[in-house]
Amino acid sequence: MAELRVYLFGEPHLEYDAKQIVFARRKALALIAYLVLAEHRQSRDIVATLLWPDLDQQRAHAALRSTLHAIGTALPGDWLYKDRTSLGIQTHSTWIDVTAFLSLIAQSRTHRHDQKMPCKECAHWLKEALLLCHSDFMSGFSLADNADYENWQMLQREWLRRERAYALRRLVSYYGHLEDFETAISYATQWLTMDNLHEPAHQLLMQLYAANGQKAEALQQYEQCVELLDVELATLPSVETDELYQTIQNENAAFFKNNSVAPKRKTGVLPSLPSLIVGRDQALNDFKQRIVRQDDEANKLTIIQGWPGVGKSTLVAALAHDHTIAEHFPDGVLWVSLGEAPSLMSELSVWAEALGLNNSKGESSLEALTAQVKAQLKDRRMLLIVDDIWQIQHFAPFNVGGQYCRLVGTTRLNEIAQGIAPTARDIYRLPVLTETSALELLNRLAPESVAHHSDEARQLVKNLEGLPLAIQVAGRLLNSESRLGWGVGDLLKELSEGAKLLQAPAPGDMAKIGQETSPTIAALLKRSTDLLDPETRHRFALLSLFVPKPATFDLEAIGIAWGDEDARPAIRILVNRGLLEPLSGGRFQMHALLVVHARSLLEEQ
Repeated sequence: MAELRVYLFGEPHLEYDAKQIVFARRKALALIAYLVLAEHRQSRDIVATLLWPDLDQQRAHAALRSTLHAIGTALPGDWLYKDRTSLGIQTHSTWIDVTAFLSLIAQSRTHRHDQKMPCKECAHWLKEALLLCHSDFMSGFSLADNADYENWQMLQREWLRRERAYALRRLVSYYGHLEDFETAISYATQWLTMDNLHEPAHQLLMQLYAANGQKAEALQQYEQCVELLDVELATLPSVETDELYQTIQNENAAFFKNNSVAPKRKTGVLPSLPSLIVGRDQALNDFKQRIVRQDDEANKLTIIQGWPGVGKSTLVAALAHDHTIAEHFPDGVLWVSLGEAPSLMSELSVWAEALGLNNSKGESSLEALTAQVKAQLKDRRMLLIVDDIWQIQHFAPFNVGGQYCRLVGTTRLNEIAQGIAPTARDIYRLPVLTETSALELLNRLAPESVAHHSDEARQLVKNLEGLPLAIQVAGRLLNSESRLGWGVGDLLKELSEGAKLLQAPAPGDMAKIGQETSPTIAALLKRSTDLLDPETRHRFALLSLFVPKPATFDLEAIGIAWGDEDARPAIRILVNRGLLEPLSGGRFQMHALLVVHARSLLEEQ
């Protein structure tokens, strides 16, 4: 069977058996382009609306049927799949230049070898890909007065331009590493031509010129960069670009030959390394698999949601310092912890400075600073971490990663997780520790107490229901009293009852920057309940009347406790605030430590 070939780079056209197929209708070509790039069969309703937005449904479907007939007449063979509701292209015997281009890029991305630099085989695939991508997607083709189709074309064009930029950048690195600077300069120039405001491309070209002994060209490239940034963006070059300019003035070509021509790695902004992580190997592995899938667009953003004190911040801090993450994100990690009332401008300025934006503090608006940071991250491979999110609008300025970045956020609030995550699959519910891991954590913190009171220790971790924060506080209290030579039997009992825990300070790494002392556990929990209106806070407190360990109850029981005919509105608020967890069968659960906190609120009232 002869092959149908679809060319969408440059002016779109089709060939069958080496002969070009001519369509009398432009929308026939537009329809084929849309269908060949669709991952799945498309609804006739969607296609008809996209191509004939000005017609009513009946006339649009009639126009679609007429166009399909024209395609069937022009194309020999059974290339189209169609039934009463959907359409598609039979791709098994169809060659598409865009698909071939993306396949070559994917081969280079997933090719396994020891070197981080592209190998000879990778370079071959990338060069083949660039031969296919000789021009922009469907350049010169448009449908008159059809904004929706034009938007679709624009999205495909920008996506494919980013993939082309990736190929060019990797080839620059490959030939620069081989010290074939003339070829590297050629590819770097093509990269810069695609986006002449992209500062990393200017930097790379400056380095290559310098390494090739073309100092005048390198300095001229800097001047061109400065002028473009000033005219187009009214901004100064980054600190990194200025430092490179000074280095080029002071060093000779040998210096640049002996130093990598790839952009320098950014150390970024890192959280403190957690002092103790127990029982989270599976969660860490799950997350590393999620965020290192290079070609999986569905995993660009993940939100970790869980109880207060379940270990969300510890997990992302461990990720930030992980060796595998460092290898996969060579440009570094940017981390921020927001809390209830963050200074968004100040926090984002920290990211900007880490990225080399030396005039970021002079920006007058958060929107302008966000745009600058986003431009800097356009082609970098970085992991962005936004910890302790309380408001969706607080998260927005930090959602600035480019196509190669991955973003992880954390929140205790269910409503925030649902509001930020694109789909339910993008929410990771961090569970409490298993009993074995919880006991191991307690043993690491208070080995003597666990050794001499093993039964009581096991009962304690059961009563604390595997909450890492509670176990850490309990372990430190037990260790302190044990070192003083005091008996810990009474303390174990008090800790199991929970009241002692509420007044104990949280671990020091939970204090905010600038906060002199660690908050108590009660203060940390109070951060969630303070957000409730007085009536809902009272209803939350009433839930402490249920028998804890575990505190589970159904809708009817809650309604009786509250004296409500319909308890669902208030339950919905508590679930969204992360204070109740829905279980199967219409039941709900409250963590033991939250039960103790609720009881303390009830006593205050």
